[in-house]
Amino acid sequence: MPLLSRTFATSNLTEILRVVVNAKQTGYLKMKEGEQEGCLAVENGIILHARAGSDTGLPALFQFVGWREARFDFHERPIPADLSRDLAVYDPQVLITGVAFKVDELTLLHEAIPSLDSVLCYVGGEGLAPVGVTSADLGLLLLADGHRTVREIAERVNANPMEVARNLARFRLAGVLELVAPPASPAKSAMAAAG
Repeated sequence: MPLLSRTFATSNLTEILRVVVNAKQTGYLKMKEGEQEGCLAVENGIILHARAGSDTGLPALFQFVGWREARFDFHERPIPADLSRDLAVYDPQVLITGVAFKVDELTLLHEAIPSLDSVLCYVGGEGLAPVGVTSADLGLLLLADGHRTVREIAERVNANPMEVARNLARFRLAGVLELVAPPASPAKSAMAAAG
Protein backbone atom coordinates (compact mmCIF):
# COMPACT_ATOMS: atom_id res chain seq x y z
CA MET A 1 0.00 0.00 0.00
CA PRO A 2 1.85 3.15 -1.16
CA LEU A 3 1.52 6.23 1.02
CA LEU A 4 0.31 9.54 -0.37
CA SER A 5 2.20 12.81 -0.02
CA ARG A 6 0.84 15.24 2.54
CA THR A 7 1.84 17.80 5.15
CA PHE A 8 2.12 16.69 8.76
CA ALA A 9 2.51 18.35 12.15
CA THR A 10 5.25 17.19 14.51
CA SER A 11 2.69 15.57 16.80
CA ASN A 12 1.78 13.20 13.94
CA LEU A 13 5.35 12.07 13.20
CA THR A 14 4.90 9.11 15.53
CA GLU A 15 1.76 8.02 13.69
CA ILE A 16 3.41 8.36 10.28
CA LEU A 17 6.27 6.13 11.41
CA ARG A 18 3.76 3.59 12.79
CA VAL A 19 1.95 3.48 9.44
CA VAL A 20 5.19 2.97 7.48
CA VAL A 21 6.47 0.30 9.90
CA ASN A 22 3.18 -1.58 10.38
CA ALA A 23 2.52 -1.64 6.61
CA LYS A 24 6.01 -3.15 6.20
CA GLN A 25 6.90 -0.50 3.60
CA THR A 26 10.17 -0.46 1.68
CA GLY A 27 11.43 2.86 0.39
CA TYR A 28 12.23 6.39 1.47
CA LEU A 29 10.21 8.78 3.57
CA LYS A 30 11.46 12.17 2.35
CA MET A 31 10.80 15.23 4.51
CA LYS A 32 11.20 18.92 3.87
CA GLU A 33 10.57 21.94 6.04
CA GLY A 34 11.61 25.27 4.58
CA GLU A 35 15.22 24.86 3.54
CA GLN A 36 15.75 21.73 5.68
CA GLU A 37 15.55 18.33 4.03
CA GLY A 38 15.92 14.80 5.31
CA CYS A 39 14.89 11.25 4.67
CA LEU A 40 14.32 7.94 6.37
CA ALA A 41 15.11 4.63 4.66
CA VAL A 42 12.78 1.75 5.55
CA GLU A 43 12.94 -1.86 4.41
CA ASN A 44 10.06 -4.25 5.10
CA GLY A 45 9.00 -2.03 8.00
CA ILE A 46 12.49 -1.85 9.54
CA ILE A 47 13.85 1.68 9.92
CA LEU A 48 17.36 1.45 8.47
CA HIS A 49 18.78 4.94 8.24
CA ALA A 50 17.95 8.62 8.76
CA ARG A 51 19.62 11.69 7.34
CA ALA A 52 18.89 15.37 8.07
CA GLY A 53 21.44 17.86 6.82
CA SER A 54 24.82 16.60 7.99
CA ASP A 55 23.28 14.47 10.78
CA THR A 56 22.65 10.75 10.36
CA GLY A 57 21.22 7.97 12.52
CA LEU A 58 19.49 8.81 15.81
CA PRO A 59 20.45 12.54 15.81
CA ALA A 60 18.82 12.91 12.38
CA LEU A 61 15.71 10.96 13.41
CA PHE A 62 15.26 13.07 16.54
CA GLN A 63 15.90 16.26 14.56
CA PHE A 64 12.68 15.58 12.60
CA VAL A 65 10.72 15.96 15.86
CA GLY A 66 11.58 19.67 15.91
CA TRP A 67 10.24 20.27 12.41
CA ARG A 68 6.92 21.91 13.27
CA GLU A 69 5.24 21.45 9.92
CA ALA A 70 6.95 19.48 7.20
CA ARG A 71 6.06 18.07 3.83
CA PHE A 72 6.71 14.38 3.31
CA ASP A 73 6.63 11.98 0.41
CA PHE A 74 7.02 8.23 0.61
CA HIS A 75 8.78 6.73 -2.39
CA GLU A 76 8.35 2.98 -2.60
CA ARG A 77 11.56 1.50 -4.03
CA PRO A 78 14.27 -1.03 -3.16
CA ILE A 79 17.00 0.04 -0.76
CA PRO A 80 20.58 -0.25 -2.11
CA ALA A 81 22.70 -2.88 -0.37
CA ASP A 82 25.46 -0.35 0.37
CA LEU A 83 23.20 2.07 2.31
CA SER A 84 24.17 2.49 5.96
CA ARG A 85 21.88 0.46 8.22
CA ASP A 86 22.80 2.22 11.47
CA LEU A 87 19.22 2.26 12.80
CA ALA A 88 18.44 -1.38 11.89
CA VAL A 89 20.00 -2.48 15.19
CA TYR A 90 16.96 -0.98 16.98
CA ASP A 91 13.52 -2.55 17.03
CA PRO A 92 11.28 -0.19 15.02
CA GLN A 93 8.83 0.03 17.93
CA VAL A 94 11.66 1.20 20.22
CA LEU A 95 12.52 3.95 17.71
CA ILE A 96 8.86 4.97 17.47
CA THR A 97 8.62 5.07 21.28
CA GLY A 98 11.77 7.23 21.36
CA VAL A 99 10.25 9.65 18.83
CA ALA A 100 7.01 9.76 20.86
CA PHE A 101 9.03 10.57 23.99
CA LYS A 102 10.86 13.39 22.15
CA VAL A 103 7.53 14.77 20.87
CA ASP A 104 6.18 14.82 24.45
CA GLU A 105 9.41 16.42 25.68
CA LEU A 106 9.16 19.11 22.99
CA THR A 107 5.54 19.80 23.95
CA LEU A 108 6.56 20.32 27.59
CA LEU A 109 9.45 22.50 26.47
CA HIS A 110 7.10 24.68 24.41
CA GLU A 111 4.73 25.01 27.36
CA ALA A 112 7.59 26.11 29.64
CA ILE A 113 9.42 28.22 27.04
CA PRO A 114 7.02 29.13 24.18
CA SER A 115 9.77 30.46 21.90
CA LEU A 116 13.45 31.36 21.77
CA ASP A 117 12.29 34.98 22.06
CA SER A 118 10.69 34.29 25.46
CA VAL A 119 11.97 36.46 28.30
CA LEU A 120 12.50 34.77 31.66
CA CYS A 121 13.20 36.12 35.11
CA TYR A 122 14.98 34.24 37.88
CA VAL A 123 12.87 34.44 41.05
CA GLY A 124 14.93 32.11 43.25
CA GLY A 125 13.25 29.64 45.51
CA GLU A 126 13.59 26.21 46.97
CA GLY A 127 13.04 24.55 43.59
CA LEU A 128 16.78 24.57 42.87
CA ALA A 129 17.70 21.89 45.40
CA PRO A 130 16.04 18.87 43.72
CA VAL A 131 16.97 19.95 40.18
CA GLY A 132 20.74 19.65 40.59
CA VAL A 133 22.50 22.86 39.62
CA THR A 134 25.91 23.23 38.01
CA SER A 135 27.95 26.42 37.83
CA ALA A 136 26.94 26.71 34.15
CA ASP A 137 23.27 26.47 35.20
CA LEU A 138 23.80 29.28 37.72
CA GLY A 139 25.28 31.39 34.95
CA LEU A 140 22.15 30.86 32.85
CA LEU A 141 19.90 31.68 35.79
CA LEU A 142 21.76 34.93 36.46
CA LEU A 143 21.38 35.91 32.81
CA ALA A 144 17.61 35.33 33.07
CA ASP A 145 17.12 38.86 34.36
CA GLY A 146 13.67 39.64 32.96
CA HIS A 147 15.15 41.52 29.99
CA ARG A 148 17.09 38.98 27.91
CA THR A 149 15.45 36.48 25.58
CA VAL A 150 16.43 32.81 25.57
CA ARG A 151 18.17 33.46 22.25
CA GLU A 152 20.19 36.36 23.74
CA ILE A 153 21.18 34.22 26.74
CA ALA A 154 22.37 31.49 24.35
CA GLU A 155 24.41 34.03 22.36
CA ARG A 156 25.91 35.41 25.58
CA VAL A 157 27.14 31.96 26.68
CA ASN A 158 27.95 30.86 23.11
CA ALA A 159 25.65 27.81 23.29
CA ASN A 160 22.97 26.15 21.17
CA PRO A 161 19.68 28.04 21.78
CA MET A 162 17.65 24.81 21.98
CA GLU A 163 19.98 23.38 24.65
CA VAL A 164 19.74 26.62 26.63
CA ALA A 165 15.93 26.50 26.28
CA ARG A 166 15.91 22.88 27.57
CA ASN A 167 18.02 23.84 30.59
CA LEU A 168 15.91 26.90 31.36
CA ALA A 169 12.70 24.88 30.94
CA ARG A 170 13.86 22.57 33.74
CA PHE A 171 14.14 25.55 36.04
CA ARG A 172 10.84 27.04 34.88
CA LEU A 173 9.10 23.73 35.66
CA ALA A 174 10.85 23.72 39.06
CA GLY A 175 9.36 27.15 39.79
CA VAL A 176 12.55 29.22 39.95
CA LEU A 177 12.01 31.06 36.65
CA GLU A 178 8.98 33.04 35.57
CA LEU A 179 7.94 33.84 32.04
CA VAL A 180 7.90 37.62 31.52
CA ALA A 181 5.61 39.13 28.91
CA PRO A 182 7.71 40.54 26.07
CA PRO A 183 7.89 44.34 26.07
CA ALA A 184 5.14 45.99 24.05
CA SER A 185 6.14 47.36 20.67
CA PRO A 186 6.37 51.19 20.47
CA ALA A 187 3.22 51.35 18.30
CA LYS A 188 1.23 49.37 20.89
CA SER A 189 2.60 51.52 23.73
CA ALA A 190 1.56 54.70 21.89
CA MET A 191 -1.91 53.25 21.26
CA ALA A 192 -2.26 52.26 24.93
CA ALA A 193 -1.24 55.78 26.03
CA ALA A 194 -3.72 57.35 23.61
CA GLY A 195 -6.59 55.10 24.80
